[in-house]
Amino acid sequence: MTTNQPTAKRLPGFFSNVSQTLLPGLLLGLSLGYGAPLWGQNLETQVLDIASSRLDEAAQPVKLPLVLEAMPGKPKAVLLVLPSQAKSLDVTLPSAQQVKRFEPLHHPMSRNRQALLESGLALAWMGWPSKANFGVSVGAHPDMQKDIARVIEHTRQRWPGTPIILSGTDGGGYTALAYTLERRASAEGLLVFSPYWLRHRQEPVETLKGLKALVLYDTSGECLAFSALEVEEIAKRANFTRLPVHAGSEGVMGRCSAESAVWLKSADAQLPLLIDQWLKAQPLPEYLGPAEPVRTATERVILAPGKAGQVEISVHTPPGPGPFPVLVFNHGDVEMDHSTVKYKARFRDPVITATFLKLGLAVAIPARPGVGRSDGRYSYSHYAVNDGDASYKARQHSEAVLSALNGLKQAPDLRQDQLLLAGQSAGGDTVMYMSTLALPGFRGVINFAGGRSNHRQGENPTFENKMMIDGWADLGRVAKVPAMLVFAENDSRYSANTIRKSAQAYRDAGGQADLLLASPLTGDGHFIHQSPTLWSAAVARFITGLKLDNQVLDKNLLVPPSTASLATAATHPELFDLKRVPSQSAGCQDLYQRFLNAPLPRYFAAGANGRGCGYSIGAGASALKALDLCKGFSTQCVIHAHNLLLGPEPQQALPVAPATASMPLSDTAASSPKSSTPAPP
Repeated sequence: MTTNQPTAKRLPGFFSNVSQTLLPGLLLGLSLGYGAPLWGQNLETQVLDIASSRLDEAAQPVKLPLVLEAMPGKPKAVLLVLPSQAKSLDVTLPSAQQVKRFEPLHHPMSRNRQALLESGLALAWMGWPSKANFGVSVGAHPDMQKDIARVIEHTRQRWPGTPIILSGTDGGGYTALAYTLERRASAEGLLVFSPYWLRHRQEPVETLKGLKALVLYDTSGECLAFSALEVEEIAKRANFTRLPVHAGSEGVMGRCSAESAVWLKSADAQLPLLIDQWLKAQPLPEYLGPAEPVRTATERVILAPGKAGQVEISVHTPPGPGPFPVLVFNHGDVEMDHSTVKYKARFRDPVITATFLKLGLAVAIPARPGVGRSDGRYSYSHYAVNDGDASYKARQHSEAVLSALNGLKQAPDLRQDQLLLAGQSAGGDTVMYMSTLALPGFRGVINFAGGRSNHRQGENPTFENKMMIDGWADLGRVAKVPAMLVFAENDSRYSANTIRKSAQAYRDAGGQADLLLASPLTGDGHFIHQSPTLWSAAVARFITGLKLDNQVLDKNLLVPPSTASLATAATHPELFDLKRVPSQSAGCQDLYQRFLNAPLPRYFAAGANGRGCGYSIGAGASALKALDLCKGFSTQCVIHAHNLLLGPEPQQALPVAPATASMPLSDTAASSPKSSTPAPP
């Protein structure tokens, strides 16, 4: 560990006495929060709205909420807690006065409030400005820095001559560092907990050497949204005192909720004395918690040589020594002002990473040229929307992936004979092309919403994207490995019709592919990769078929949601054979593929004379409902498929449905299929 202070191996024995005598009462006080008295002592509290130096649209000063707390007498230091979130929490003070807090109650400063006040520290809780259009994630904004400076000025007036230490957790730690880089002389120190420093790698943090700073952070890897790698790098470069906090038991993969180890609960009993020792420049421990830390997940960076220079690869591994099968995930296109391009932040995807770690795979995420610290120029907008060569863009992007695969060969804990490629959007398009390559150890691809769109940004996708359909047919002819396709019907880049026809073209040309097409999601279905409950079970079945040596850590991922089909083209080839459907019109072919991805129970009726179709799905579905809907199109409707089987249910002897007086609709109108409305699951 690199620090700017002397260190000792273990904390003084005082802590064991604290835990046996004061800790039970301390924890009781902490659990009661603001409503608990401070052991009978008089707490001095001020609830203020400070006038900012900025004006709002009505030419009135912007209001800055501030709560000041201290025990009687002069405090030894003031901890100015910067807001961690934009949405406030209503909290009741002991005086029954309502205040708005912007530091969650499970964060370290809130949990330890009473103990810190009892130790002689003053706490200043800054709220979010009343007019802040720059958002909580942009704590480096000049307006936010002006507001913090005004709060510091007022706090000095309240406690003249008392050192002010900027403090914060997560986003508050981000804001604290950003402010200190611009206005170092404004405060006497920096105290942060598990700070969000992913965007600060390119900042000149070396200029902060000599600043009194203490950084506490989690080493368990439980909350994948937090990265200890950036914290350690920045703290080392700035010569901050960094104090890792080790977890004593394995956490829940990807958990960032109030129970997560990232909020450093194991440091609570030691925090007041630790801060006191730090302020007095006394020796600090090398770590908190057990000597042998328990890792829920392990993260590291591998730099591999590429065509444009080095390729940065973020690698996560599950608990244990390995070696592990590897999922190489390829990111989609990012905007030019995205933090991975603008600030060279490392490209990470906590949702994808957590899901596949739980499935027992190591996850490697390479950054394309110009993204993160990958060398080269980022290419984004020079690809034609109606490209004559549908795989042109994918071939270019695959160069970074191939470089990453070569770089991963040097890692002994990663299986080179069990590689799985996945990607989203442009990354998914890339792995579709790479399914045609004969790569050693390459077992399969998973495509999340990846293809080639033929419309410009802001336009709606065309009903039938021939470039993508024909391009996938070309890929299917030479595909070497099976593919799992994960899409949603409301994808902003491709219509549901294009998705289904592209998958079918890939299969008809000889490629092996299972399509999971989810019902419309909230928002843009193009980002279905961020909703693993919709696809984890289907992907797990796909991975099982690849015969990988992965050990599933979370069995819940194997249970499909009520909205997913249990069938795939591989497990039920006859059911997925569109040539068997009596009605071969485009509308009924489209409707049948919707049926294949619909929840159970489900029934599909088709006209035996080659015209008409209808389906019934979900709770309350029945064969009679499907037949009744089909009768509007045909005089000869029969049940073609139900649930996972072709034909009617064995116990049913369904006759050919008679014609009705209903006005038939054209069965070529795929945009107006007839189906019963499924009840909510």
